[in-house]
Amino acid sequence: MNTANRIKTGRLAKGLTQLELAKLSNISLRSIQRIENGEVNPRSYTLKILAEQLNIEFDFTETAASAGSIANEKPVGASGKIPKIIWSCGTGLLLLLCSAAFLSQSARFPETSFETFLFWAGITLVYTFTLSIIWRAD
Repeated sequence: MNTANRIKTGRLAKGLTQLELAKLSNISLRSIQRIENGEVNPRSYTLKILAEQLNIEFDFTETAASAGSIANEKPVGASGKIPKIIWSCGTGLLLLLCSAAFLSQSARFPETSFETFLFWAGITLVYTFTLSIIWRAD
């Protein structure tokens, strides 16, 4: 049984709510919720306090080892997100600047507002296609 389940089972066995356990142990309610949901691994100090309040035993070497293995895992979805954001913003800015430079140097284009709308629709299409390439699933 993992730490989260042991804490939740111990709390329920004593007939305590999460709020009551939080008050007894002087640990925030949100921390109790996150520990029981398995969102975080409690520090050994927090685990010791909870173990005392719930009268349960923990093998601190086992919990430290599991905390270390979780710490070494990569966060889900964080591997390539920042470079993709940078490429997305940079591409958009480059397209905007190049488009503005083209329009400012062009004496006869656009002649009508319809041509202007078509021009910007084309730029938007190019940008959308570029973003689809940048953000495609790897």
